[in-house]
Amino acid sequence: MKHRLLLLCLSLLGLLHTACKKEGSDEVRIQVKNASGYRFERVYVDTSGGEKEYGSLAPSQKSDYATYTVAFNYAYIKVVVNGQELTWQPIDYVGETPLKPGKYTYVVGVQDLAAKRLSLTLDK
Repeated sequence: MKHRLLLLCLSLLGLLHTACKKEGSDEVRIQVKNASGYRFERVYVDTSGGEKEYGSLAPSQKSDYATYTVAFNYAYIKVVVNGQELTWQPIDYVGETPLKPGKYTYVVGVQDLAAKRLSLTLDK
């Protein structure tokens, strides 16, 4: 009887340990914040470690987090504003260090609507 009780307790401890582990502790999670005065009708991000659609974002709104296998301080970003596609296009990631696991925010603004240019900064 004592052995069964001990086995039951050890099993419960194992389950508790598994349940209490931090979910996604080794993941890079990124959300997008609309830092412009325009509504983003659609937001698309490609970090070269994954591609995600974030949907639409009102001015100052943040999206939900999405998980990527790898990401950098910047990424390819395309937004649609008033039916126009605006992009932020990185040249390459040569010499860049991938982001460490954690939560980050790509803060996206409209630098020049007529020229279809975005601004991008990373918040940690």
